[in-house]
Amino acid sequence: MKALTVGIIGCGNMGRAIARGMVEKGILSGSAILLNDADEAKAAALAEETGGVQKELSALVRGSEFLVIAVKPQDFGALLKDISGDITGQTIVSVMAGIRISDITGGLGREVPVVRAMPNMAAFAGESMTCISCNSMVTAAGEVKDIFSGIGRVMEVEERFMDAVTALSGSGPAYLFYLARAMIEAGMEAGLDGRASRELVAQTLYGSAALLRDAESSPAELIGKVASKGGTTEAALSVFDEGDLKGIVKRAIAKAKQRSEELSRG
Repeated sequence: MKALTVGIIGCGNMGRAIARGMVEKGILSGSAILLNDADEAKAAALAEETGGVQKELSALVRGSEFLVIAVKPQDFGALLKDISGDITGQTIVSVMAGIRISDITGGLGREVPVVRAMPNMAAFAGESMTCISCNSMVTAAGEVKDIFSGIGRVMEVEERFMDAVTALSGSGPAYLFYLARAMIEAGMEAGLDGRASRELVAQTLYGSAALLRDAESSPAELIGKVASKGGTTEAALSVFDEGDLKGIVKRAIAKAKQRSEELSRG
């Protein structure tokens, strides 16, 4: 990545993950990352951890080429009023759920380069799937992808697909945790202790996800490689089919997408 300055407003979980990821993966040096949070202690702690530079809000905005806004969506309106006068040619990168590009440009009253990003909780492990959408003013999408590559993989999509992304990937870790909880409990009911059951399930899901990501086989083909005729896997899958688990998952994700659309509309 070229020598750039990235300002991060909001040093909570996601802002912290982004800053750490950039430094740990050598994308930027800490001195090129400016930090600000309403809780000054959070910004100071993150600066100490990453080598970032804690800055007063106006100075951060004026000194940044890329401005990552990672505050709570309900705090966005007041923040935008505070920084509007300092925004000139910076690329604004929003990781605020439900905030559309038009909300930002409309709040500013002018067109500026804006990127809307949707990482997920796996960012805390450096394994996020982050989707980004850019308006027509953005000329540095590659640099934005570099920023988010510090926390995992990055995909560019049209903003009209962001509600689907939210439902599938943004909320997705919770679906896997739900499945993991059920599997762990089943293991314990089968006689395993809690620690052993959790380790078995966690590594099984982790390894299977890696295989799904890297293999050329489709999910159906991978299932076929595990499930032999008349075997244990086939017996388990028959219960899933009887309960229409596939249909339940599809309806759940459709419901999440609908709720994301409602929240985006305010």
